[in-house]
Amino acid sequence: MNPQSAGLILGAIGVLIFSVTMPMTKIAMTGDVLSPWFVWAGRAVLAAVAGIVYLIATRAPMPPRALWWPLAGATVGIVFGWPLLNTLALQTVSSSHAAVVNGILPLATAVIGAWLNRESLSRRFWWCAVAGTLLVCGYAWQRAHGELRAADALMLLGIVLGGLGYASGAIATRHLTGPQVISWALILALPGTLAVALWSMPAQPAAAPASVWTAFIYLGLMSQWIGFFFWYKGLAMGGIARVSQVQLIQLFFTLGFAALLLNEPIEPAMLVVALLTVVLIAAGRRTKKLN
Repeated sequence: MNPQSAGLILGAIGVLIFSVTMPMTKIAMTGDVLSPWFVWAGRAVLAAVAGIVYLIATRAPMPPRALWWPLAGATVGIVFGWPLLNTLALQTVSSSHAAVVNGILPLATAVIGAWLNRESLSRRFWWCAVAGTLLVCGYAWQRAHGELRAADALMLLGIVLGGLGYASGAIATRHLTGPQVISWALILALPGTLAVALWSMPAQPAAAPASVWTAFIYLGLMSQWIGFFFWYKGLAMGGIARVSQVQLIQLFFTLGFAALLLNEPIEPAMLVVALLTVVLIAAGRRTKKLN
């Protein structure tokens, strides 16, 4: 198998792992035994512990000084920003609705990545980006009956921060492996995430059913850590421009898992918006000039 094909397969595995994140977050908060703050911070602490063990076992060196800024950007985006804001939002919206709103995350990643890498973006790309953003915002506005709900505002801010995290992590993988990048990002966040996890720890952990703890462990080890192993490795082997296209199907995977795991209804409007968003992103990316 050639590197391009292997990269696509690895990228698809990473996307599959990430696509279960929102339904698992809803399951982890079932019954209100685990607060959203603990679900977010606790999963990051669990992943950081795994990252520390991995770095020690592989005798990974300290990152060079030039990489601390990209690692800090990854920490802000994919450890603090996107996971926290979406976890808070999922208290009041379905995971399928959140998946549709987050459908423009690839656009945010492309725009922020281009800005950080000083890439030139075509006018057509910007038209597609604006159209996709307006489409998703219009969907959220219509679902909220002409208002912008707090949950939607949180997710939109999370999308910006998530784009920063993905783009910064991709920059860091030029010099570090994917497992090293996500592990160091989690370690940088550990003082904050550990403090919040201890503050929000459930008073009666045994009151949570096995399904809640299973979802929590999945979020910590898979969504927050191992998923990035496959995603970053796929980008490195198959090329960022090619493999990142696989991210377009994540939205549909999440809708499927929301229906399968949570019995959430998938409304026709969701599918229409999801399909149009993917078409706009794909059209914009074809015109994106990569260095």
